Amino acid sequence: MNVNVKNINRYVIYLISLFFISLGASLSIKANLGTSPLICIPYVSSLISNLSVGTTCFFFNLLLIAIQILILRKDFEKRQYLQIIIGTLVSFFMDFTLMLVNFLNPTDYISQMILLLVSCAVMAFGILLEIKTEVVYLPGDGFIVAMSKAFKKEFGKIKPYCDVSFVIIAASLSFIFLGYLAGVREGTVISAIIIGPIVRIFKKYLGGYVDLIIER
Repeated sequence: MNVNVKNINRYVIYLISLFFISLGASLSIKANLGTSPLICIPYVSSLISNLSVGTTCFFFNLLLIAIQILILRKDFEKRQYLQIIIGTLVSFFMDFTLMLVNFLNPTDYISQMILLLVSCAVMAFGILLEIKTEVVYLPGDGFIVAMSKAFKKEFGKIKPYCDVSFVIIAASLSFIFLGYLAGVREGTVISAIIIGPIVRIFKKYLGGYVDLIIER
């Protein structure tokens, strides 16, 4: 019975983590200083196609999952197919949280920067919860893990290259199809630099409490 309760706690917290990660991404969009590297391609694709960010996130996640399968082949764990469901949930949460924060329209640079920093903190908290639950990779993380295995490099060493690739692709798409740079600005760089350290700070001070909730 305790095992079942632990599993329920773990999955509930994992769902909460997806919500916070999506909320952080939505706040970064509203800050309008550039989104985090992983969301910039779906965001630019949304501007190009007039589809919702959640919809373009869904297709982007499917693409990342397909690439993982092609790279890993038989080494792609069966439980990682759950990324399809996770990607769908993230897509829903993206549109839902964008609706929740639709009233936020900062008009000056300081307000935009504050909102961006808040978005980084919110996303970092979501990532902490995701890491602690150890349920299944988010498609973006799964893609980086697959690349790290393919190139036989550590996750942390491959991630910056993946982030830069996402940013270059997003910038190229925006110039080609929109005629201007969209979704990529100083906020993109700031997000890439500070989210990791914020996660580590949260892990130090909040990680123990999260573990207690999971193990209850």
